[in-house]
Amino acid sequence: MELANALKETTSSLVSAQPIGDGLGPLVASRFMAGAQKQQIARDTVLSKTAYKGRTLYVVKAEGPMGWVGEPDVAIRKVVEEMKVELSAIIMADAALKLEGEKSGEMIEGMGAAIGGIGTEKFGIEEVAVRHSIPIYAILVKESQAEALTPMRKEIAEASQSVADAITRVIEERTKEGESVLFAGIGNTLGIGQ
Repeated sequence: MELANALKETTSSLVSAQPIGDGLGPLVASRFMAGAQKQQIARDTVLSKTAYKGRTLYVVKAEGPMGWVGEPDVAIRKVVEEMKVELSAIIMADAALKLEGEKSGEMIEGMGAAIGGIGTEKFGIEEVAVRHSIPIYAILVKESQAEALTPMRKEIAEASQSVADAITRVIEERTKEGESVLFAGIGNTLGIGQ
């Protein structure tokens, strides 16, 4: 019943183009893209190039404000293999399904591609990373399936600042000045522009 009610609420979110809980990753990415030039890198996916504390930062997200998830695996492969960018790290942020009783908006960190779905995109990202010896850092924010599909709640929106802080910390601790880093904000970009 909870999922059925969430799907019912999702309809109104889609009609009014309100950001949904699954838009956490794109919301964080849009912060890093602010003021930077954007280019289409894959279907429904944009890339911007900016700088952070002496590093070159490539930011990937689904093109908003439409409700797309984009092709982050294709975008990352193009940056590494077609644009020939030597990345020192890939950082990914996404929403993660919480267990019953866990607190919504709680942030966790790990390693590996942070992306849901059937696994083909995850495989594509990790395959490129392994082939080019690029570590992948994952930053996830816990939320329920219903929260992922309905208008973004306050706890999730507030967690986006913690995620941005964690990304900058990972960049500072795990990379050196002069290196290149890619950040991918994973999720549905409904109502979230660049």
